[in-house]
Amino acid sequence: MAFIKLELLYHQVATDLKPFVNTDTVIAAGDIGALGYDTGARILDTLGLISPQTVRYYPLDPNMYVINYAMPLQLILDQQPDWVVSPEVYIRNGLLKDDRFQAHYQLWDTLPTDIYGSKGLMMFQRK
Repeated sequence: MAFIKLELLYHQVATDLKPFVNTDTVIAAGDIGALGYDTGARILDTLGLISPQTVRYYPLDPNMYVINYAMPLQLILDQQPDWVVSPEVYIRNGLLKDDRFQAHYQLWDTLPTDIYGSKGLMMFQRK
């Protein structure tokens, strides 16, 4: 059931972002399906399935993980996507604690969810 709820949240994010993105916009996310399909934006797949350049950012320091996945901070800093979308739990010990990320991205919105022990599905826009 969690997967269906998460997918519905990503559809909501895509609906919310669609007026602000176009085919040149880059959205970084680990869960990419609904975002790419519903927005038409370019996707930076932080897991590497459709963005092979991300593979060189793994493995991560074990301290970055709260659960079995964490978004690579250096990937975001290097690639500078226009948007970063992630459950809070994927970025809790990395992006959220890093001053460089905070200097370049602003929190745009958070959709409430506790999926995977998260404190919301967060959307950040590059400043």
